[in-house]
Amino acid sequence: MSYDFHLVAATDPRQGDFARVCTLLEDKAGLESVGDTGHLILTLGGEQLALITMPSRIDNDELLRVFGQDVAHQLGGTAWVSEVNCPEDKDTAEAARTFLMLAVSETRGLVIDPQSNEILNVVET
Repeated sequence: MSYDFHLVAATDPRQGDFARVCTLLEDKAGLESVGDTGHLILTLGGEQLALITMPSRIDNDELLRVFGQDVAHQLGGTAWVSEVNCPEDKDTAEAARTFLMLAVSETRGLVIDPQSNEILNVVET
C-alpha cells in the first residue's frame, strides 16, 4: 500500500523551506535529486521516506478547480504543487507528512490528502 499527499506551497519549497527543515532536524533529514528530473527523494537517517515530484506552478483558478475553495482561498494566488508518494508503511508516511508540515509551517502552504482533498495541517489565517 502506498500513502500519498499533495504539497501545496505559496513559494517553491526547494528555495529554502526544505533546507530549513533539514537544519531544524539537525541534518538527519535530507533530500536527494533523482537524476535530472527535478524530483527529490526525502530521507531520514538514511532511510528513504518519500518521492517528492518537481513542483509545478499552478494558478489560483486551477487550485480552485482541483482542490476547492478552502485551498484556493488559503493560497490566494499562484502556488507550487508537488505530489508526494510514500510507498512504505503508515509510520514512514507519518514521518514524511511531519517533514512536509514543518516545511510549510512558516508559510501559507498546505499538506493535502489527494483522496479526500482534506487539508492535513491546520493553518491559521
